[in-house]
Amino acid sequence: MLVAVWLSARVSRPLRDLAEKTSRLDLDRLDVGFGSDRSDEIGALARLLDAMAGRLRDSAARLREAERRATVGDLARQVNHDVKNGLLPIRHVLAHFDEVARREPAALARVFAERRGTLESSVAYLETLARNYARLSPTAGPATCDVNAVAREVAAGAGAPDQVHLELAQALPPAQADAVLVRRILENLVRNGIESLDGTRRDGVTLSTAAAEGGVRVTVSDAGRGMSKEELDRALEGFYSTKPGGSGLGLTIVRRLVQDIGGRLRIETQPAAGSRFTIELPTARSRV
Repeated sequence: MLVAVWLSARVSRPLRDLAEKTSRLDLDRLDVGFGSDRSDEIGALARLLDAMAGRLRDSAARLREAERRATVGDLARQVNHDVKNGLLPIRHVLAHFDEVARREPAALARVFAERRGTLESSVAYLETLARNYARLSPTAGPATCDVNAVAREVAAGAGAPDQVHLELAQALPPAQADAVLVRRILENLVRNGIESLDGTRRDGVTLSTAAAEGGVRVTVSDAGRGMSKEELDRALEGFYSTKPGGSGLGLTIVRRLVQDIGGRLRIETQPAAGSRFTIELPTARSRV
């Protein structure tokens, strides 16, 4: 009996040790060692577990590296998308200056005065963007903005101003939101609307504002190609675009920014029937 107890302890104790070590092993703690110099079946099992833990450590390291690269790639795509949003109005204005300088040089000073606001607002947008990315967490401050004024800037900075129709409400209360973020939202929606036109429609894009209960309502509608429910769901998930070379971040950024400033976004769209984006922004009174 004594020999049986001794043999049982000699076998069960190392098995308990292996079980205890195995219970501590997970993806957050892979530094558990199972090495053993035993030459019996228990030693073989320990070495097998030790080799398995080593493979898990290697796989976890590769997984973390892949996640890091994916995160950096996502951030790089978003930065690229946002910077393009700020540079595009500047390019359009400079192209306009070049055309005026060639066709009507005497009018260049007048045109510069007319388009100077677009340049200044684009530079301000890029400066704010740089500050936000420097903090790696863009936040909306408690500032208020004139939504009608932002809508006029967006329409003036669009590449095809004749395709952007304004329907602005009079005596619109100021929205409690950062003007730069509101502009980013509208620029994305207006640009998407213009790009969705098939070239034969003349309806263009309509940007309208209205007073809503406890806030301000902004609507961007187009008569473009529209989207199916499946396409809309994928577009809101990010990195999906129906445009050649598109980043697929436009609607994702719009939804995030609307949420950041405490607003609500509603989307109505059908294939070949256009899209309608409705944004409700809070006012200072509605947040009291």
